[in-house]
Amino acid sequence: MKEILDVIVTVLFVFMVFMFIRGFNKQQIKKHTDKLEEIEKQKANKEKVDE
Repeated sequence: MKEILDVIVTVLFVFMVFMFIRGFNKQQIKKHTDKLEEIEKQKANKEKVDE
């Protein structure tokens, strides 16, 4: 019985770590894409000013 409980706890722990890493990765990707969009807007505004 103890072995079964250990396996269940280990699987749940691994799953929680996986979900944390996945969520953190999504957050970093969104932050990066937002920054790229901001850079594109700045370039577009600079081109308009230069014309």
